[in-house]
Amino acid sequence: MKRTIVLCLVVILSAAHLFAAGSEEEGAEAPVELLWWSHYGPGTAAGDYMEVYRQQFEAQYPNITVELNNDAHETYIQSLPTAIASGEAPDVFAQTYRYIPTYHENGSLAPVGQVALQEFGAASIAEFEQQWAPNVLDAYRVGDNRYGLPFEYNIYAWGINTRHFREAGLDPVADAPKTWDDVIRVGKLLVQTDGGRITREAVAFPFDLSAAWYLLEFEHMVRELGGSVMNADQSECIVNSEAGIRAMQELKRRFDEGISDPDLSSISDYHNTAFPNGEFSMGIMGNWGQQRWYNTENFPGNSPGDFMAIPTPTFAGKEPATSTTGWAWVVFGDTDLEAEAWRLAHFLTSFPSENLIEVGSIVPRAGWSTTEGAKSIPDADLFEDMLQYSAPLAAYTKYAEVSEPLKRMIQEVLLSGRDIRESLDKAKAEIDQAIKD
Repeated sequence: MKRTIVLCLVVILSAAHLFAAGSEEEGAEAPVELLWWSHYGPGTAAGDYMEVYRQQFEAQYPNITVELNNDAHETYIQSLPTAIASGEAPDVFAQTYRYIPTYHENGSLAPVGQVALQEFGAASIAEFEQQWAPNVLDAYRVGDNRYGLPFEYNIYAWGINTRHFREAGLDPVADAPKTWDDVIRVGKLLVQTDGGRITREAVAFPFDLSAAWYLLEFEHMVRELGGSVMNADQSECIVNSEAGIRAMQELKRRFDEGISDPDLSSISDYHNTAFPNGEFSMGIMGNWGQQRWYNTENFPGNSPGDFMAIPTPTFAGKEPATSTTGWAWVVFGDTDLEAEAWRLAHFLTSFPSENLIEVGSIVPRAGWSTTEGAKSIPDADLFEDMLQYSAPLAAYTKYAEVSEPLKRMIQEVLLSGRDIRESLDKAKAEIDQAIKD
């Protein structure tokens, strides 16, 4: 009898131990693997720091392994739509605000809901929005649905290479161009030629980049002249206005006057390497530029002060106009790991100061402008001042249908010498048809 009782106790204790061990295993988070896509590209300061974030995240959440795909921007924007259409999109990926309406319609994105709010430590949407600077989430909202966490808020002005100015006998401050006429005048002193061929452009054009970069050059000029690409309700393209014609004439004038070269611009990597390597002297500059271009590992020949931001030049008698752009980390609508995906997106946007210092991009969390990182932005006061003249770039309801015909129109005029008015009329007709289909 006593032996029977002892055996029963052994069985009960063994079962209790096994139950406890099983409970421990069930309580621990199971290992999972997230796929994350970035658009910064390898070999860039921003792209390299994404790997730092990946390692930091895995250290904090050891049950989550993150596979980072860090393609160059041009490759990224071509491969992402294919991945989304096939249902093979990454769990977390970078997305510009311009495509949010499109992906909202086809259900490709997970909206910020209860799963996301729990990861953010927010009890409500209102509490979530308080974690961010005012209005920065609006571009990622469609109706009552909110998508994505902004990690890159860009303000644009113009920039000059101060070394080029001094080499040409120019004072970077006193002689910085204030009007588009000044750009041509100063550009003729900055451009370099050999045997009648341009060897270094004064101003380049981003032919090798996406449509957004074409519009960074064109759209603000149209707006400065009182025009618009689309009408108020975006039901009709009105780019073939006098404002559109004059803006295209101004862009073409750079090539006609010999300060830009279509062949050099067509092979230029523009903001990634061409400008920081001194391949041209003036052009569009984002608030993120100088931190990256002073990176001695990527650009060992550059020193602080080699580049300077200036207000965007204007047509005589006009107020400046410039653009803002932005990207957010979004979560794929069909992910099986929504909680973990939002956890990664939240983590990636939790270090606004560090991100400014290491990556050069504004993560517009509440209070970002008072961080140590905000003090690291060269010419920060100028960029902040340009905000009063800014508008979101290419905020079209149907972005691809509008931007791609405009890109082709600009190429036709600048590279093939097509008539400006005819090309604008053609683009208008193509856009009007596309937005009706």
